[in-house]
Amino acid sequence: MKVVALFRVSTEAQADSGLGLEAQRNAVELHCEKHQLNLVADFTEAGVSGKTPLGDREQLLKALAYVASQDCAALVVAKLDRLSRDPLTQLTVERALAKTGARVISAAGEGTEGEDPSQVLLRRIMGAVAEAEASVIGARVKAALAAKKARGERLGRPPFGFQLRPGGGGLVPNDDYEKALRCMDLRDQGATYREITEELEQEIGESWTINKVFRIVRKWGDLQTLELAGEHYE
Repeated sequence: MKVVALFRVSTEAQADSGLGLEAQRNAVELHCEKHQLNLVADFTEAGVSGKTPLGDREQLLKALAYVASQDCAALVVAKLDRLSRDPLTQLTVERALAKTGARVISAAGEGTEGEDPSQVLLRRIMGAVAEAEASVIGARVKAALAAKKARGERLGRPPFGFQLRPGGGGLVPNDDYEKALRCMDLRDQGATYREITEELEQEIGESWTINKVFRIVRKWGDLQTLELAGEHYE
C-alpha cells in the first residue's frame, strides 16, 4: 500500500536543529515498516505554524495532490498536530483525501486506525486538544514578546545577511549579506528553491538546503522586516 508522509515544525529553530523533523521521520518510517506501508514520497514544512490556513500550506497541498495523482492510500504524519492544530483544517484534509479513497494515518494512532464512531470521536478530541494547546502557547508567546518589547529588546532573529548592531538600535549587514542578495536575485528571475540551492552551492562552494533558501526568501519578502532592516542600514 503506497503512502505519502508529511513532516512539519513550527519554528525556524526546530527547522535549523533538525531534531523535530528527525524525530517525526523516525516515527513515520518505523510505523510504515511495522505495518508494511510503502512510503513513496514525503513533504516537509519547516517553520510553518500548525494554525496556518490550508490555502497557505504549500507543502501540505502538494502532498494532497501527490496522494491523488499517484493513487496513494494515505497521508502519514507522526502525530495529528503535525497535520494541523486547526480542527477545521484537519477535517477538510480528511474529506479531501476521502474523495480519492485515501485517509490520514497518525503514527501515534490517535483514532486513525478506522472509521468507527469511537475512532472518529478520538480524532475530534485530539484535534480539539491540539487547538487548545496552540491557544495556550500563543498566549504565552504574546506575553513574553510584550515583556521583551517593554524592556526595549528587539523581537525575533535578524534575517539571514544581517546582524544586530553592536549596542542595539537596529540591523547591519554581515558577511552573508551578498549571499542573501544573490538568493533573492535568483528567485526574482523565477528560479525554483531547488534550482537556487544548487546554484548557490556551485557559486559559493558551501552546503545549502532548500529549507534554508525558503526561509531567506520568506523573511526577505516580509516588507516589515525589510523596512526595519532598511531603516537602520548603513
